[in-house]
Amino acid sequence: MSVAYFLAKRIHFAKGDDSQRVSPPAIRIAISGVAIGVAVMLITVAIVVGFKEEVRQKVIDFSGHLQMQALVSNSTYELPPVCVSDTMLGFVTRKVDVESVERFVTKPAVIKTDDDFLSVVVKGVENPEGLREKDEEEDESEWSERDVVLSKTIADKLKLKVGDEATFYFVQADKDADPFALGAENTKVKVRKLTVRDLYETHFSEIDQQMVIGSLSLMQQVSGWDDDMYSAVSITLKDFDQMNDAYWTINEMGLMDRQGVPVFVQTIEQLNPTVFAWLALLDTNVWVILILIAVVAAFTMISGLLIIILERTQMIGVLKAQGMDNRTLRKVFLWVALFLTGKGLLWGNLIGLAFCLVQWKWHIIRLDPANYYLEWVPIHLSWPMVVLINVGTIVITLLVLIGPSALVARISPTKAIQSE
Repeated sequence: MSVAYFLAKRIHFAKGDDSQRVSPPAIRIAISGVAIGVAVMLITVAIVVGFKEEVRQKVIDFSGHLQMQALVSNSTYELPPVCVSDTMLGFVTRKVDVESVERFVTKPAVIKTDDDFLSVVVKGVENPEGLREKDEEEDESEWSERDVVLSKTIADKLKLKVGDEATFYFVQADKDADPFALGAENTKVKVRKLTVRDLYETHFSEIDQQMVIGSLSLMQQVSGWDDDMYSAVSITLKDFDQMNDAYWTINEMGLMDRQGVPVFVQTIEQLNPTVFAWLALLDTNVWVILILIAVVAAFTMISGLLIIILERTQMIGVLKAQGMDNRTLRKVFLWVALFLTGKGLLWGNLIGLAFCLVQWKWHIIRLDPANYYLEWVPIHLSWPMVVLINVGTIVITLLVLIGPSALVARISPTKAIQSE
């Protein structure tokens, strides 16, 4: 055991009169500063990471990580058909780590009720039932291609409920008409009466205000496409971090469908640039908060250490008179600071982790889904993140205290011993 460590323990843990020489308020302020700082850092990082994970997963659940489609400049919802065979998908899955694929067809439509109408986009998928929220009283009957799933936003606007029928008008270009002709005679309108089978809600206004989920086979029939023709195929990977590598891998394959149309993929970030740019901006906000908290905690520890040094002026003078060098004395007070930081870390972790546990289990803090896409504050906490925050706090605290600890070198043994 080093002399510096032994003396630091006597200063910090001693009972009786010795401990009374260290100002209790200074100790409490220093410990409280570290505890509050660590607790706020844990909570901040857990909330931001959780928020990013939840919002990102909502987008991925609806669109997958990658989207295969025809290589065209068309950016509308009615994409030209791409023929994606099982052989092509098998070739892709051998190159990248795919969890699932979903073929779909999107087509603009107008929903007409007795009182109102609304322009929407119908997305035909292979399994519309997968979007439903399961409950004990759900209808177990077979889904038909005449069933659709509306968002709660669309249902409220059109005053529709589960079980109601609505008329869908699909407008498309007439293949036999003159491609350079304009007007209604160059288009065809297909009408389908569809039944509202269920409702969904993502809290994304871009989706909830216009997206209707329907049958893939019905959308292929309405579009006049073959069974292997789709607007696009969404690919969900097993790991989000592999998305960019998978993007380049698939695009470098030079895939073409049976009609000779080039096939390429886009990432979910390219399809939703606004959402992911906003999520990336949250990282900057977190760093600003963490830096501010670290600065406040550092100043608190500096003031506490300076008070402790001044309270121990006579002891420093005696130790110097007995031959102890300034370097060893500085180590003594850095050890004291480390003990204080340890207590602050203990309380900070207890407070931060307790809050995260309560919020994760009971969702006591709610959010407005219209603004934040979520109904409550999400929490995502990992042990590596907790360890990193704690180790970072210790390292930063000791680094910023190296300078203030040099105050012991300025203390004169003679004056220190004579002072009261």
